[in-house]
Amino acid sequence: MMANVNGKNEKIHVALAKKVQNGTVTRGEFATVLEGFKKEISMALPTHLKHNSDRYARQCLSLFSQNPKLQQCRPVTILSALMTASALGLDLTPQLGQCYILPYDNRKKVGNEWITVTEAQFQLGYKGAIALALRSDRVARIAADVVYEKDYFEYSKGLTPKLEHIESGDEDRGEITHVYAVANFTNGGYAFEVWPVNKVRAHAKKFSKSYLVNGRENPNSPWVKDFESMAKKTLILAIWKYLPVEAEIMAAAQHDESIKGEISDIKDEGDVLNIMPVLSDDDENVAQEEIAHAAQAHEANTPDIPFTDTMDALSDGRVTKKM
Repeated sequence: MMANVNGKNEKIHVALAKKVQNGTVTRGEFATVLEGFKKEISMALPTHLKHNSDRYARQCLSLFSQNPKLQQCRPVTILSALMTASALGLDLTPQLGQCYILPYDNRKKVGNEWITVTEAQFQLGYKGAIALALRSDRVARIAADVVYEKDYFEYSKGLTPKLEHIESGDEDRGEITHVYAVANFTNGGYAFEVWPVNKVRAHAKKFSKSYLVNGRENPNSPWVKDFESMAKKTLILAIWKYLPVEAEIMAAAQHDESIKGEISDIKDEGDVLNIMPVLSDDDENVAQEEIAHAAQAHEANTPDIPFTDTMDALSDGRVTKKM
């Protein structure tokens, strides 16, 4: 009987692994996968965060539970975004603004047919970009700001660079005209980058998957909901080329707003099976209930971190990528 039960459990594993790669999963199933994924999370985390794999798994499960759109994503893309956040040591708590896992609809060609696939995307936050830059012991301060048309603003480059910004005291400061970032180094030096707002918008239209839908601004895009934060992050990333930061941190810009359909060790359902927890039971009739039981145990031992509706406000949009 035990051999028969184990055979059924293996079938459950195979079915769930296929869902992780190409389908969708329930909250209980996702909890089970995360439980088995903690080792990979721990390996990805920076040295000083190695013991935080439980917290990262709980945060990811909370995001998944609170966002119905994220539940429609291919789970492997959520895990990939989670691994990116882990590798960078950035906190997934939405209120901290360091990084996000956001769902998007993408058009993909499967065989001769174009289909819409919902996938998760890692998105670096404004505060996360600053946190990464400040990890260098040669960066004393880094900040970004937006300039409005009624502000006093003067800058010049060349042999005598200058940057001066004084905010207007008016309640209505007018429209945004420029965005800039400035970094001060511990040796007394500094660097800054200034972009006209039109350049920032052009950059967003070219590189952001969420900014435009069918040629129009997407009201659910972070670029529309919180343009200032997205613009500041863009300038922080633009100034990174002048900063003495580690190569690992420089690579964060390449992962920003990226969707990954594979993790280095997860290429098919066979690889997913290798990281899933082993299930066993003497009763051959409880096979389909084991996943739910595992999820209940997970919830009892590691309760979710409570969140506000911030994540929903950021990521409940439906975005279609034009091909």
